[in-house]
Amino acid sequence: MTVRQEDVERLHAESRVHPVHAPERDGAGEVPMITLVGVHVSAYLVRDPDGEARMRLSVDRDEVAPVALNGAGVLPIELLIDEQRVWWGI
Repeated sequence: MTVRQEDVERLHAESRVHPVHAPERDGAGEVPMITLVGVHVSAYLVRDPDGEARMRLSVDRDEVAPVALNGAGVLPIELLIDEQRVWWGI
């Protein structure tokens, strides 16, 4: 599906930030989350067994809005770290 720039801007404006949401299944406790086109994205810290902190990025696409799906019916995701693409796919 082709999305116009004004559609992208409207969808961004409709996004919601949740300072914390229900506890994660992995025991991380309540974590921050943003919801955009029905996709829930969380970035939070977890503690490794050795006691060090690690950042976890969690993406839940179960409720993705049809407007965001491509011709194959999926939402591809691009991951950038320090402005460098490290992953691209579905």
